Amino acid sequence: MEKLKLSIVEVKQNKGKIVDFEIEEDVRDIKVKHEIVKFKGPINVSGHLENLGQRIFQIEGIIKAPVETVCYRCLSKTVLNLNVSFSLKFSDAISDSSGDEEELIQFSGNEIELRPHIINEIILNWPAQVLCKPDCKGLCPTCGTNLNISSCTCSNDYIDPRFSVLKDLLKK
Repeated sequence: MEKLKLSIVEVKQNKGKIVDFEIEEDVRDIKVKHEIVKFKGPINVSGHLENLGQRIFQIEGIIKAPVETVCYRCLSKTVLNLNVSFSLKFSDAISDSSGDEEELIQFSGNEIELRPHIINEIILNWPAQVLCKPDCKGLCPTCGTNLNISSCTCSNDYIDPRFSVLKDLLKK
């Protein structure tokens, strides 16, 4: 049962009319950047729908969703509360493909299917690095110990042989 559909009946005949909305849907896991993202709650989409005239409808809003993913540094599970702003334009008119116009998403009928566009916005706005906490220490590169939980006795004095000449400069 998909709930991420938005009816345009209320604004279809009235240019300039704006209607606020709030909808939510439970979504299964999705794949983002080669990892599975598990939703810990429903995706909540709120915003407004506006009839811009000439059979063009603009939807602006915010997507909120709690997701479980892994920390980029220490690989522990962490919950990220997504908060993504978006703006999309839809049209039910037949378009001539002229490159000068901004991109309009085609639809037909009295409902706009938001689900694929919402998932796309989540993927496009996914952070480059998700951290469990801002000061995450990560894993020891030698033994793999999670440095947030315990320390290790590994020596971190490894110097790339290509830079060993620079170490000698410090001694002089």
